[in-house]
Amino acid sequence: MTPSVTDAARLAELIAGDVYGKRLDLSARGIDPTTFWQELPTVTEVRQLQARGVSERSVRCFLTFVCAVNRMRNATQLWRDSTALFREHPDVFDPRVASTMPFGSLQELLRVHRVSKKHGADSDAWRRIAESLTAGRGAVARLVRDGVGDAEEILQDLRYRREAESKYPLLRGRKIGPMWIRIMVDPGGARINRMDIVPVAVDVQVRRVTENLGVTDTRHLSLRRAKPLIQRAWREAVANANIGGAPGIENTCAALDPALWFYGVHGCSHCDQKGHRVPIGRACDFCRLPVSRRG
Repeated sequence: MTPSVTDAARLAELIAGDVYGKRLDLSARGIDPTTFWQELPTVTEVRQLQARGVSERSVRCFLTFVCAVNRMRNATQLWRDSTALFREHPDVFDPRVASTMPFGSLQELLRVHRVSKKHGADSDAWRRIAESLTAGRGAVARLVRDGVGDAEEILQDLRYRREAESKYPLLRGRKIGPMWIRIMVDPGGARINRMDIVPVAVDVQVRRVTENLGVTDTRHLSLRRAKPLIQRAWREAVANANIGGAPGIENTCAALDPALWFYGVHGCSHCDQKGHRVPIGRACDFCRLPVSRRG
C-alpha cells in the first residue's frame, strides 16, 4: 500500500535528516558518512576550480555544459574528465568561443578528453547551448551570466523550442533540468526564487529508493512514465516536511534530491544486490526488502 502524504513526509525527513545530519551507518559499505556532500562529483570538481580562482560565472558555464552531456555515464569520471579539459582548454567552456570554434575542433576536444560519449550529438548540443548563452536572451542565459533567476521562468526557457530546435538540448529533460537548476544554486552560487516548484530529478537510483520505501508503486511502468508520478509523490511529501538542506534550496525537493540519490546508491543498490536489508538509516525500517535472506 502506498503510504499517506504524512508517512511520505516522515520518510523525507528521516532520509534528509540522516544524510545531512551525518547519522548514516555506512560501515558495511566502507564509507565515511561525513564526506557525503564532498562525494557529489559536482561539488568536488567545482571546489578545485574555485581553488584556482575561477569566477562564479565560469563555474556556472562549466556546470551547464557538463550537465548537458551527463547521460548514461559514470558521473564521477565525467566530471573529473571535464575538469581536466577545463584546465587545458578553458575556452571550450566560454560560450562565445565555443559558439564560433570550428565544429570539428570542438568535437575532437570533447572526444579526446572523454567528455562526450555520443560525439556528434553531444558536440552539437554543446554548440547550440553556447550559441543560446551567447545570444544572452531568456532566463537561462541570465541565470548563467548573472547568477539570479526565477525557477518557473528558467524551466519554461529550458523547454522552449525555437523553430524545430531546442535552445538548450539535453538540458530540458525531467531528470537533467531539475538537477541542473539545483547545482546552479549549490555549488554554482546562484540565487533562484521559487525553488519549491523544482521537482526531484528522477533516475534509476531515486526510483529504486522510492519504490523500496513504498512511496510509489510504478514497477510496471517505464522510467519515462514513472518519473512524473515519483516527482509528484515527493513534492507532496516535501510540502509537509522539514528537511533542511543547503542555503537556497532548504526545505525543497532540490534539497531532498541529492539525499535520495545518496540513499539509492549506497543504500538500496547495495541491498538489492544482497537481496535483503543492510540498513544505513532510520528510513530503512520501512523498506519492502526482507530483513535478511535465509538459505
